[in-house]
Amino acid sequence: MTGATDSLGVLERYRSEIDDAEITRRRADRRRSMQRPHWSRFHEILAALPDRAALRKRGFAVPVKLDRSIAIGRAEELLEFERGLLEEAVQLLVPWRKGPFRLFGYDIDAEWRSDMKWERVVPLLEGAKGKRIADVGCGNGYYLFRAAELEPECVVGLDPSESFELAFSLLQRFAAIDALHFEGLGIEDLPLFPKFFDVILCMGVIYHQRDPLGALRLLAGALRPGGELVLESQAIVGQESQALFPEARYAKARNVYFVPTANCLAAWLRRSGFIDVAVRSFVPVTHEEQRRTALAPYESLSDFLDPDDPSRTVEGYPAPQRAIVTGRLPL
Repeated sequence: MTGATDSLGVLERYRSEIDDAEITRRRADRRRSMQRPHWSRFHEILAALPDRAALRKRGFAVPVKLDRSIAIGRAEELLEFERGLLEEAVQLLVPWRKGPFRLFGYDIDAEWRSDMKWERVVPLLEGAKGKRIADVGCGNGYYLFRAAELEPECVVGLDPSESFELAFSLLQRFAAIDALHFEGLGIEDLPLFPKFFDVILCMGVIYHQRDPLGALRLLAGALRPGGELVLESQAIVGQESQALFPEARYAKARNVYFVPTANCLAAWLRRSGFIDVAVRSFVPVTHEEQRRTALAPYESLSDFLDPDDPSRTVEGYPAPQRAIVTGRLPL
């Protein structure tokens, strides 16, 4: 599993540019945590499933289509019992937050239609070919796979969630895209990658930070001079540079601290040293983009909004929008 072995994988070639010793140490700690009984059945299944190389030896092509739904393999390329194991592994990772995926004909319909966000983001990445890209808070890696379409030098996903790392390991077992790498790290670990990335995607993370300006400084510190940040966030309507600070919860979530206007996001970037800052997108969250599914069977957007006034959350705050703001560091 990329990100859970002693090898640095994709990062091996960059040892002199990153804190490889500390990354390796933290990965070893994480690997021990992920061997606890809670995940034992998943590890058994993963070991029993053929990887891409084994399937190719059987004579199968195992095609990978990096499209709206990331499609890996064909239904006929797995034996019946292997398909049963695959479906069990997918169920063990419920809820699936980002998607959609199709694994050997098995559809993974996630809570978020991440392809809709990607359509808003990808026009901002025209110069990504041959660049080092990070996705901070990458979840199960949906955007890592989509970014692979852009022919980058590498795409590194950071996320501290064990279930998301295991989901990525399942997908990458069959896709085996050389440029992709997952590390079970958070935004606070970015100092391990000083001035390393050309482009950083940080989507759905900043409003979970108690210190958003501190988080932006960490993002800036991991960018090369001239590097670009694509910051996507939950947001509220308003022209002012201000942020909502929920009393206790926002849309039923306790871990939301600041919900800014788009102009506030832009001001945060400028205060953090970014230049050429621009608001690139501002759209409402819709029930098409975020909803309950069989593989995300818990509360979703419809449960977070006031049933009598969907312009408000159940707490009475303005309903969430999604904003994208970009900026770059000076050369």
